[in-house]
Amino acid sequence: MTSNFDLLDVVLPSEGRYCAWGNGRYISQEFYSTREEFNKQIDWLVNNKFDAYFGCAKYGDANHRKHSNAEYFRALWMDIDCGPEKAAPDANGKIKGYIDQSTGLQAVAAFCKKNALPRPIIVDSGYGLHFYWVLSETLRRNVWDSLSKSLRDLALKDGLIVDTAVFEASRVLRVPGTYNYKKDEPASVQVISDRYEVKGYEEWKALLNAPEPEEERDFIPRRLSPLMESMLENRAKRFSTIMLKSVKGEGCKQLLFCYENQADIEYNLWRSALSIATHCIDRDSAIHKMSQHHPGYTEGETEKKAADIGGPHFCTTFERENPGGCDGCPNKGKFKSPIMLGAEIARAEDFDDGDGDDGHATASVTYPALPDPYFRAKSGSIYINIGSEDPPVLVYEHNLYVVKRMHDPFAGETALLHLHLPRDGLKEFPVALSNLVVKDRLREDLAKQGVAAGDAQVKNLLNYLITSVKNLQVTNKAEIMRTQFGWVDKNAKIIIGDREITKDGSFYSPPSTSTSDVIDMMKPTGSLEKWKEVFNMYSRPGLEPHAFAALTAFGSLLLKFTGISGAIINVIYPKSGSGKSTTLYMCNSVIGHPKTLASMWKDTYNAKMHRLGVLNNLANTIDEITNTGPTEFSDLAYSISQGRGKNRMKAMSNEMRINFTSWQGITLTSANASFYEKLGLAKDSPDGESMRLFEYRIEPTNVIGTAEGKQMFDQQLFENYGHAGDIYAQWLVNNLEEAIATLRQVQAKIDADVQFTARERFWSALAACNITGGLIAKKLGLHDYDMKAIYNWLKVQLGSMREELSPPTTESTNILGDFINSHINNVVVVNGKADARTNLDAAPIMEPKGELHIRYEPDTKRMYITVAAIRKHCAERQIGYKDWLKQMADKNILVGVTNKRMSKGMKVISPAVRVVELDTSKDEYLKMDDYMPANEDRDSQLHD
Repeated sequence: MTSNFDLLDVVLPSEGRYCAWGNGRYISQEFYSTREEFNKQIDWLVNNKFDAYFGCAKYGDANHRKHSNAEYFRALWMDIDCGPEKAAPDANGKIKGYIDQSTGLQAVAAFCKKNALPRPIIVDSGYGLHFYWVLSETLRRNVWDSLSKSLRDLALKDGLIVDTAVFEASRVLRVPGTYNYKKDEPASVQVISDRYEVKGYEEWKALLNAPEPEEERDFIPRRLSPLMESMLENRAKRFSTIMLKSVKGEGCKQLLFCYENQADIEYNLWRSALSIATHCIDRDSAIHKMSQHHPGYTEGETEKKAADIGGPHFCTTFERENPGGCDGCPNKGKFKSPIMLGAEIARAEDFDDGDGDDGHATASVTYPALPDPYFRAKSGSIYINIGSEDPPVLVYEHNLYVVKRMHDPFAGETALLHLHLPRDGLKEFPVALSNLVVKDRLREDLAKQGVAAGDAQVKNLLNYLITSVKNLQVTNKAEIMRTQFGWVDKNAKIIIGDREITKDGSFYSPPSTSTSDVIDMMKPTGSLEKWKEVFNMYSRPGLEPHAFAALTAFGSLLLKFTGISGAIINVIYPKSGSGKSTTLYMCNSVIGHPKTLASMWKDTYNAKMHRLGVLNNLANTIDEITNTGPTEFSDLAYSISQGRGKNRMKAMSNEMRINFTSWQGITLTSANASFYEKLGLAKDSPDGESMRLFEYRIEPTNVIGTAEGKQMFDQQLFENYGHAGDIYAQWLVNNLEEAIATLRQVQAKIDADVQFTARERFWSALAACNITGGLIAKKLGLHDYDMKAIYNWLKVQLGSMREELSPPTTESTNILGDFINSHINNVVVVNGKADARTNLDAAPIMEPKGELHIRYEPDTKRMYITVAAIRKHCAERQIGYKDWLKQMADKNILVGVTNKRMSKGMKVISPAVRVVELDTSKDEYLKMDDYMPANEDRDSQLHD
């Protein structure tokens, strides 16, 4: 033998990976692509006094030494045990080896000669012998397996005492040049014969009379659907279940025999029993319970042997090792391996929630325990135990469970559910209890969320979810589902989207039916720093009007502390391109999506009120309200300032609906035209609406270039938003007293600087909120605006607005003139006195072309106006009818309210109606002759 003979270089193929296996203070198993890496690991094992082994096959990519991963073979091998203790018969009279190595060598030599086998390489393993027959080509596992099994069977047939377990594909044997530490004195492992012959597969097949290789098939003969593959993860085997059945006479007689006789049974029979125990979920205890009563038992050796086993042995293997042991088995022929007796649904708690073989986390959340008798399987599937003798029944294939009970003011008692789908991750959604207890409604609600269930399965789901809710009703109090964002719980918290921001941090707040359609718009996206780059574009000089509008996002949360329920900021410019809409997007980006958070002018009035109620204290935006009519805008302005929606009655009932639509915040709008001017079209004195509206122009500017604006406002802003609102809200809930004090100081300064009165209270509050919010946000590092420049611009703007919108002074005679002008075709002009010559009523000088509302008598200077018409005129212009009468009386124009036959002198004379009688002789107020037709007939009648 040559000292530099490299056994591994001869018996291992070039393909595949090396396996280095060590047994010492612990079991070590590593795989390497290069021989250098492998040698380094073997040296480490030797230096640390580990028994060092190598994989007799080369392995695939998986990091395990199971049968399926042993792929490439260049040799056949055999293991012979030697020593006096091996040659002595055991309690069953069986001999396990040869008395010494010399005797063992003679036996193998005779075996080889008898069967014309080629000369093998021989290794002294320290206390036994290893034999390697080198192949001329690399074989795959199924081909090698046919030769190895045939070699084993031939050895047994010829009476050779061999370790039958060593003929498996995943076997490891000792590395020459290392030490065997099995006994106190380490023994050297070395090659004692390196003279060998090489033969190919066909020669070996003939020598051993080996059968044709079997085609290797996966455990599952056909490709399963992804769902079925997932469900297979739930299958597990429990050794204690097998043994309990065996004790009752319903399990495996062989395993029971092995357990009861473990001190004396043959090694190979014990190893078969170990193959069942090590592939069960309770293997850590099972393999030792099947081994601990053997005289030579050690924990480390048992672990080593168990790790060497490729898979659970078949019933036929047990029968071969212990003939007759399967006689009378009640399960004979039902399955191929006794491990199936321990089959059960693997519960989630039986498995580690760490990384899987692919490196991906198999669990990232803590799942709540399910109510008895339901349980969660390994893959997350939900099962129910229906009895001790019956297998569990599948409720749903994926992880679906009730998280908590909630109370939705609209939907009532509600269950919050979690659904984990393999590709979609966690999905959270509420189901109203009124729907959860009705099968068809439940199926519809679950289907909307991706729960695919047929009729029978929905029934099981219904019972499962009802049981879960009932269990929570005993253990947990129902939480409130927030119907609004902004301040809650007596100003202790702020809700933004699905976050509840408190002094202690931010917590999850599940959506209610009223907030669910807005939640996704408020999910933080991108980064805070990228958002600040865009938001700070408005810090440039000349963009103070834009910045003030954007600060509405911060100011709106402060409005409730001014005593004002709502106000409007309207930014205007007659053409596009000035950046009006962008100011709204910048405002929205503080709390959520820049664009989708904004309402549109064509949204219905009720939709606008609903959005106001949901946002509550958060800024509300409505883009391009130009096409809103004067009357509609007047209603909107009043509604916003009132802070609540309309009360409504319940259908089919005399009860009032509970009105949850209320708010205290600022609405930011944009338009092409002034609504101060539009409001004047709807009524003569729109002062109330006008003072609730803060309107100013956003002029075009070249401060921001077109290309830069598109990149920042149209791209970067839409990719980064929703971060600043949470930071600002966190500061407010922790420093509310300071915020309110600052707000009052700022408002007092504005009132003094602009000399505001109570009439401008909306402007004062709104301006103070945006300035204060801007100061706080700057303090938090959320923007870098020049707040002094913004304040100076604001003072000028407020002063200008105050001058333009001076208090209204409506003259009663102006109202009368407006009425006459709008009813000029409804006038009859006729003298009141009878003709002196004929004593007949005078004929009309001018007759009406429509309905008759005004009668004017030139001879008496009296005018009569129907009460119904003048009341309607005042109401349409929101003018007090009685106030108008009083003003007319103060000017000595009003004679009184009386009855009058308005059509007297006309061909048809109608009965008297209620009229307002006016004296038009007061020429300084009324000159009625100006309204008369200019013709000779009229002049002659007037001057007769």
